Amino acid sequence: MSGILYLSSILIANILVHLFGIVEFMGIVFPAGSVVIGLTFTFRDIVQRKYGKWKCWLWMILATVITILFNVKLAIASGSAFLISEAVDWLIYTAVKGDFIKRIFFSNIFGIPLDSIIFVTLAFGWNFPAVFGQTIIKILSSFIVIPFLYIKEGAFLKQKEI
Repeated sequence: MSGILYLSSILIANILVHLFGIVEFMGIVFPAGSVVIGLTFTFRDIVQRKYGKWKCWLWMILATVITILFNVKLAIASGSAFLISEAVDWLIYTAVKGDFIKRIFFSNIFGIPLDSIIFVTLAFGWNFPAVFGQTIIKILSSFIVIPFLYIKEGAFLKQKEI
């Protein structure tokens, strides 16, 4: 299920960006898929926990290939941002020791801003308000998953890494 959530969050985010581009809500400027794509960083950590630190790369590559189904510019921006930021997220998640929530926090804090800079710049050109807005929205949305892990997946949080 975690792999499907991971892939679905990427697909939905890309569709929203493809349809609506950059939007403004309550004074914050961001690509429309930012709310959903923030979930991918936490979902990627869950996929790594479930499938292992090397097998999760198969999911990352599959997710990158899916972006090709959209316009070329979006596919290049999404794929480039995704591969680089997910690699950083993966490295930090793998290197940080401690509980699952701590590892999610640190990997997301570094991976998300990098993803925002690369994606927005390649998809829309340099746009600091959109980079900043996307970073804020994605960080907030990436942490939305955590309470559900505590409630629904209590045993999951206690599992050891593969």
